[in-house]
Formats: sequence, structure tokens, C-alpha cells
Amino acid sequence: MKQLARQRATVVFALLIVLTLVSFWLTVGHGGSGFHEAQKAIWTQVIVLAFVKIRWILLDFMELRSAPIKLRLLFEGWAAGLAVALIAVNLLVG
Repeated sequence: MKQLARQRATVVFALLIVLTLVSFWLTVGHGGSGFHEAQKAIWTQVIVLAFVKIRWILLDFMELRSAPIKLRLLFEGWAAGLAVALIAVNLLVG
């Protein structure tokens, strides 16, 4: 059991669950979702959390961590660009 807890995939999986719960709390749960003024900040935080989750999933569960550097840079650029675009749309609209 100790070996399972030490594996990187197990730790990342546990962190993914925590980030999912934080995202839920920010949007639907008891976070600041009732405050109209804070909506943009809340959704920006959720997008950043989603970016972190996407990065961990692709690096650790789809094994891009050990991929050739060009492929990994392509992925990192795509994920960061997508996050920036979503945040820009969130801040510009509404």
C-alpha cells in the first residue's frame, strides 16, 4: 500500500480530485458564485485550475513527460494558448 501512495500517478490523481472539488466549490458550492462582481475572477480561477488539470493529465497519464521535446513544447504551447484565450474571452465578454 505504501508503494501505491508513493507513485506519481496516485499523487497526481489525488491532486486532480482536490482541484475538481475546489472548482466545484468556486462555482456551484459555497464559494463566491453568488456575487455578480466576482464572476470574472471566479471563472478566471476555474480556467487556471482546468489548465493545471489538463497539463497534469497529459503529462502524467498520457506520458508526454517523457515525449520528445518538440512534441512536449507543442503541447505546452497549445495548453497555455488555450488557457490565455479562454481567460481573454472571459474578461472581454460580459
